[in-house]
Amino acid sequence: MRILLAALLAGATLAASAGPALRQQVDLDSPGALERVQREHPAHAKAITRILREAPYRRPQALAGWVRTAFDAKMASAMLIKTSYPPQARLAFVLDDTEYRALVTLRNVEPTVTPAG
Repeated sequence: MRILLAALLAGATLAASAGPALRQQVDLDSPGALERVQREHPAHAKAITRILREAPYRRPQALAGWVRTAFDAKMASAMLIKTSYPPQARLAFVLDDTEYRALVTLRNVEPTVTPAG
């Protein structure tokens, strides 16, 4: 529960710091979005492909930091939004002046049991 709360607060803080300078937002879950990125920004498409391939196997606590450092993203956040099995996170990151968003299924999550107190 603490991890979820920390992720929500960190995501909100990071989103607020991105500022209004973005020219474009791309929802990678929409049909044809990745193909459009491939045509318009091949370098972004290469980074996005790697992010979407590797993100499910990263620990949720380290996911946003990994995207920021490995891909020089200006902003990144990974907020858990579904408690399905396996859990999913809404990943958002900024490359150059474009914000990308995708729903990522997390594979490297270990459940914890917290006794009722």
